[in-house]
Amino acid sequence: MRSFFLLLMLLPLFLFSQESELVSNTSEGFKGISIGLLFEAQTKYPNPYYGPNVGGLFDDGSYHFTVDVYYKKFVFGFQLSDEFLYLEKFDNGAAWKPRGFNGSYSSLTRSYWLTLGYNVINNINLKLGIGFRSGSKQPLTNRSRKASEVAENFDYENPLIIFNTSDSLNDFSETDYSLSINYPITVYKRFGIVPEIGYTFKHGGLLTGFSIVYQ
Repeated sequence: MRSFFLLLMLLPLFLFSQESELVSNTSEGFKGISIGLLFEAQTKYPNPYYGPNVGGLFDDGSYHFTVDVYYKKFVFGFQLSDEFLYLEKFDNGAAWKPRGFNGSYSSLTRSYWLTLGYNVINNINLKLGIGFRSGSKQPLTNRSRKASEVAENFDYENPLIIFNTSDSLNDFSETDYSLSINYPITVYKRFGIVPEIGYTFKHGGLLTGFSIVYQ
């Protein structure tokens, strides 16, 4: 799987080398910059599943804060995701409880993503990404929510069961991959919106959102 995504990540670079020969005498250059927000909904869960009842698509997920630079036919991007995913990690029978541990709801995960896109047809961009997830991290959003509130919202009978009891479970790290498409639309003069849909592979994250672009 990793080698497959590595090939996908390198494919735009190959296309870039081919295109540079064709447009060596032109200088289209900078096309624009955008800032946006993507919402991720987790759809893939471990089996067997030891978590709380899942009552809706966005019970577990994350917020992706995005920055993209459009250069010629390429899109170079960075994303920071504030995550509330259901993740599992075990050690001698003890389970990592990602909805709050070490006595606090605020110990969750965060990912840093690098994305590379290419204008495949008309104004449609295909983007590939690699993300580096780690925890525990203090969230950027929902800081005011208490562990007891989270336990109540997700049908935990006893809030104490959402805390870790093993020091070996206090850290979490993994690599994830994403695939998405976006479509810049001019709205007023040099400003526009960029709808985007996508998918993250590790936990089946459905991505939807948009960004504001200056072209």
